Amino acid sequence: MQKLIELAQKIKNEELRKKVVEFLKNPSLSNKDFKKYPRMKLEEARTLFAVGPAGPVEREILNHTIALVDLCIKTAETMEKVYGIPINKDNLIAAAILHDLMHLYEYKKGKEGIEHTGMMLDHTMLAVAEYYHRDFPEDVIHIIAAHAGEQGTTTPRNFEALIFHHLDNMLSLVEFHAYGAKQSQQPMQLLVLDEETIKKIAGEKTEKKS
Repeated sequence: MQKLIELAQKIKNEELRKKVVEFLKNPSLSNKDFKKYPRMKLEEARTLFAVGPAGPVEREILNHTIALVDLCIKTAETMEKVYGIPINKDNLIAAAILHDLMHLYEYKKGKEGIEHTGMMLDHTMLAVAEYYHRDFPEDVIHIIAAHAGEQGTTTPRNFEALIFHHLDNMLSLVEFHAYGAKQSQQPMQLLVLDEETIKKIAGEKTEKKS
């Protein structure tokens, strides 16, 4: 949490910076109907995600967020330097910090690992509703609402949202393969059968065929 608060200090707009830090310190939901859902600690938060038909794998919310903030800042600087396109870095930083925080309510730690809480809204819809209620700027909410790109309900309508979508998508691809490779490295389970058992199984198959 402290790391994200430090990143929020990069937001130059005082009002926006204050809103982001306040929510980080207390990421609670305003609507009473959603208070029944448990909230994971950000430092321990994981989410399940997939790319295409493969998956799912677990993602660390905190590391994903930190990496995305860093990429947003560097990409915005490159766009301004090379193409002369003015990019609102404050909005990008705020959106990067906030966009996945509702996963804290969407997933929880269960006996079998990470599992869904049963929440009827996905993290993006819940984020848009909560940040709208808290009077966050429309441009920040739009970036969050459009971060799924053409697959989502809102497509990117400015450079900030377009940059954000593609950076988030790129990180998802990298994380999917990186985390997937680690999570699939499990000890191979072997079933050892004695000779008599093997003959018995073979005999049963022969009888079925006949």
